[in-house]
Amino acid sequence: MELPKIVLGIPGFWKTRNEFKEAMIRKGNGYIYLGNHIGNFEKPEEFFEIDISDYNQYVAEAFEIAGNGSFSKDDVNNLKKHNSIVYIISDGGTLENVLRIMDVASAVLHAGGIAVNVESSGRACTKNDWLDITNNKEITKVFTAFIQMSRDNNIFFTTGMHSFGYPDVITSTVGMAVAEIEQLFKVFCLYSIIEKPKINDGETFSLDLNSPIFLLKKENCTMFEEDDLFFNPYGIWNLIRHHQPKSE
Repeated sequence: MELPKIVLGIPGFWKTRNEFKEAMIRKGNGYIYLGNHIGNFEKPEEFFEIDISDYNQYVAEAFEIAGNGSFSKDDVNNLKKHNSIVYIISDGGTLENVLRIMDVASAVLHAGGIAVNVESSGRACTKNDWLDITNNKEITKVFTAFIQMSRDNNIFFTTGMHSFGYPDVITSTVGMAVAEIEQLFKVFCLYSIIEKPKINDGETFSLDLNSPIFLLKKENCTMFEEDDLFFNPYGIWNLIRHHQPKSE
């Protein structure tokens, strides 16, 4: 299977490509802009594809929504003042690839970037949050930076798990609070990323002995077309509420 792509969008104050190039040379943590790529002389094997677009009037609103309440008024006002957007494109599919592209995005932030949107999941981070997560590389926070959780009527689902090489997760909201589902998804997804268990179709999963039990059903990703950045080639886990714990 061809590795899925991670795409990060970073609005900035650069008015021209040359301004971006000069900013990367001065403040880009050793990364430089070369034509349509960003690279680091200390890591010559790593080059990341770059695309640059002009001002987009919808950026501030989109980032505010995708940030799930993490963007302050000042953050949003800064986004409204951006002049261009840098897109970083690289292979996903592994935690190592995620951490590598995070470092590149941090270099772009140091060189004048304002915030980061994971275009391949719909999750946005403020500049300070992204830099903090990149510096400590705590897996739970890396997960939060890359994975979006969304609701569509009575369905709750994740997007972005293909960045790490795993299926996304979906479940019904019937009889469950959103906060409860978010915790369920976070534990299940981090268990997959950190422990790398072999999970079989038809097994069950529960947070603890007193929590609902879910039947795991492996399905293809049909919510998005194959050319959509949200499409997950690894499929999805449908968590079907199986039965209540005996204590209920």
